[in-house]
Amino acid sequence: MRALPLAPALLSLALLVGCTGYSVTYDYDVTASYGRYKTFDYYASKKGTGGTTSLMDKRVRTAVEKELQAKGFTMETKADPDFLVTYYPIVQERKVRTTTHVGMGLGWGYRPMYGRMGVSSSQVHRHKEGTIVIEIVDFKTNQMTWQGAAAGALTGLSNPEDADEVVPKAVRDILSKFPPK
Repeated sequence: MRALPLAPALLSLALLVGCTGYSVTYDYDVTASYGRYKTFDYYASKKGTGGTTSLMDKRVRTAVEKELQAKGFTMETKADPDFLVTYYPIVQERKVRTTTHVGMGLGWGYRPMYGRMGVSSSQVHRHKEGTIVIEIVDFKTNQMTWQGAAAGALTGLSNPEDADEVVPKAVRDILSKFPPK
């Protein structure tokens, strides 16, 4: 019967390993011809980087190139590519207000002695939330055919080492569904 206490520990470990800290979503055009896609280049975007630094932008771009090349796609900068890639590492500052209430009370019988005292304290906490969005645009039609995002992937990155670890994994998770089967 020693296996019974081990089961909750194994379940907890499995849950910890399975948690990524972000959620990946994707959507695509079911009528697009993904089989003809062999080459890619980057789409010149006017949307900007959504509040990220050029270093974060560079991390995402490097990870996108690496993942697409690992899938057999070739970057084409001189001739017309089959598809264009655009990406947005978006970071926004969020404010969360927390309020703590502390109360005390006295009581005795039905009304001879009764009292109450309470204190409340509110604080505003600021943190950064971040999402990576990747879009695929068909070069010939100039229409978006695929989009994926990792919501929360850039949240809580406190140093460059964390970012260097999380960004490539998030991009890999996003592009795992591209091209659709």
